[in-house]
Amino acid sequence: MKKNGKKIIAIGSFIIGCVGGLVFSQKLISMIDSISEGRNPGIKMGLLLTMMVSLFVSFFLSLIIHEGGHLVFGLLSGYKYLLFRIGSLTLIKRNNKYECKKFSIKGTGGQCLLMPPESDDPQKVPFFLYHAGGGIFNLLTAAIAIPIALNVESTILNIFLLVLAFISIILGLTNLIPLKVQVPNDGYNIMMMLRKSSERTAIYKMLKVNGLLFNGLTPSKISPEYIELGSEGFYKSAENLLKGNVLIDQFNFEEAEKHFDEGAKDDTIAYYQLESRSELFFCKIMNKASAEEIDALYDKELAKYIANAGRTFISKRRQMYAYYLLYKHDYQAAEKEYQAAMKLKDTYPIEGEVLSELKLIDYIKNNATMNG
Repeated sequence: MKKNGKKIIAIGSFIIGCVGGLVFSQKLISMIDSISEGRNPGIKMGLLLTMMVSLFVSFFLSLIIHEGGHLVFGLLSGYKYLLFRIGSLTLIKRNNKYECKKFSIKGTGGQCLLMPPESDDPQKVPFFLYHAGGGIFNLLTAAIAIPIALNVESTILNIFLLVLAFISIILGLTNLIPLKVQVPNDGYNIMMMLRKSSERTAIYKMLKVNGLLFNGLTPSKISPEYIELGSEGFYKSAENLLKGNVLIDQFNFEEAEKHFDEGAKDDTIAYYQLESRSELFFCKIMNKASAEEIDALYDKELAKYIANAGRTFISKRRQMYAYYLLYKHDYQAAEKEYQAAMKLKDTYPIEGEVLSELKLIDYIKNNATMNG
């Protein structure tokens, strides 16, 4: 699909969503006006409040249902449970025990991360139901809620079910219609996997890498065959990011910089580009680049991204620890980043990344001592 075609789909979907929302809201308010006409004004206010509360509750309920769809269809397809996330609240399963952690990715409201089944041929691993499961569950929810709403006598329940149906349809369609904002949505991943076998292999390997990191392997301990995604283009930025992460895990910051520099120039996926830019910023510090280079990289956009991601991403605390300790020589600010990283290590769900980050933080500290 050409770039202009992708923009048309994204803009068209946004317009349809806005128009649909306005039409639905107008119809619902008209229904409330009709029900409350000639009655106590407090009834109308109560029904409007019910609509607002229903929107809030339905949104989070729809997110849970969506991720639940991925979970159910993923497990039925032979995938294994790793984590289930709504917002930043994350439920993981490790060593047959469930634990609550904290984690989030910009552009996503939730996540169901599963480990794909073992296979010598990624092309044979089922993928459609796992990736489409969230949208399918949302549309099924709407299909169940609408007929019930039309046949119940309770006005409050009627409003709630209609709102739930509307939110479910919007969430289902915006995940199944191929879109790419911060990260590709489910529909985009499905489209790419259907169109190109190389993308199917790439996504399988990405899920495999995520699973191995989750279970405690650091990037440099993961088999190179999984790091080589084999993508012809779309997930090349993800491959550069993975290769760079392997190299910084080995303290090879010069070679890592080359991969992050390439990834930072690739605007195919905004999330991978920002991640590459933040790691390139880190490598420039470790490689003692000029102040002009470092300051140019650390612009307002990157500073904002690192600050927001740093609420749950331990890697961002490591980057800022290096920035303050090795570049700014602001030891008080560096200590705050260090303490924040130590706090995040207990809530961050991906064990392999935690081990790698702690190793890097120690390396930064030792580097500062040696050059102090």
